[in-house]
Order: sequence, then structure tokens, then C-alpha cells
Amino acid sequence: MTTQDSTARGQAETRAARAQMQAEQAAQAWADLATQERSRDENTARLRAMRLARAQSDVVAKPVAKTRARKR
Repeated sequence: MTTQDSTARGQAETRAARAQMQAEQAAQAWADLATQERSRDENTARLRAMRLARAQSDVVAKPVAKTRARKR
């Protein structure tokens, strides 16, 4: 029985170690995902601000174009 007990104990330890490793990997994956989302959101905000600034400067910088009358 001692052999069976030690085998069962070894298997239980292996399962526990595997579960612990999977939990650590899952936590790291969630942290990586959060970092990627934060980076994407910051980049989106930066690009939006640049686009709005460019749009506002275009309105100020561009004079209204005069059209010439066509000859018929």
C-alpha cells in the first residue's frame, strides 16, 4: 500500500503544481490583455486629438475659395 499511497500523493502534487502553473499563466495573460487594451485606448485618444487639432487648423487656415463665373 505504501507504493500506491506515494504514487497517489505524487500524482496529486503534480496536479496541484499544474493547476498552480495554469493559474499563474492565466493571471499573466489577463495582465497582458489589460496592458494591450490600455495601450490601444491611449493610442486611440492620441490619434483622435491629432485629428481634431488638424481639422480645427484646416478650418482656420483655409480661406473660402472664390469661384469664377463661367462664360457661356
